[in-house]
Amino acid sequence: MTLDEALHAMTTRLSSIDWERHGDKAWSKAALLKEYFRRAARWSAVYACDAPGPFFDIAACVDPAVRADQRVIDDLVEKLAIGRGGWNVKQVAPFILHWTALRATPDFLLPEELEDPFEPLILLFERGGSFHTENGEVNLEWKSVSMRGWRKRADDPPMPSFDPEILDEIDREGSIAQFGYVIERLE
Repeated sequence: MTLDEALHAMTTRLSSIDWERHGDKAWSKAALLKEYFRRAARWSAVYACDAPGPFFDIAACVDPAVRADQRVIDDLVEKLAIGRGGWNVKQVAPFILHWTALRATPDFLLPEELEDPFEPLILLFERGGSFHTENGEVNLEWKSVSMRGWRKRADDPPMPSFDPEILDEIDREGSIAQFGYVIERLE
């Protein structure tokens, strides 16, 4: 896949997300966010990134010379600004596009010990809606995940599966544990 094809595929993927919050996927989204933190922490450690928070330009740490075209970034951010995604998504989207550009670079090989850092975050978005950060936490509707100590997650065990059925089961169990019943999707 060429750089242009990869960026087009990612902008299409991000642009097609339903950014409305529906309330029924908070627990799987929290699990996916923790997996993103784990992966970001591992990339940060291997490439000595000094980012203060978990949402940062990982591609710039790996190879600062590889960048997504600014026009592609601006176009996506403009689409996300039209009542979709929210401020935090617009902040993270350029990092995802720079990562996509790095992955499309012919001589770039994903190190065996590291996984794609942004895939869990993109899956989180695809499960419905965005998130917002406040007071050191990421708010995911019924769940919040602390950003403090995100680097300590580097040695956490990896999430075993991104299978939608397993993610749905995480939501079912989390909803029952928190509320005593399964939360229905809010329209």
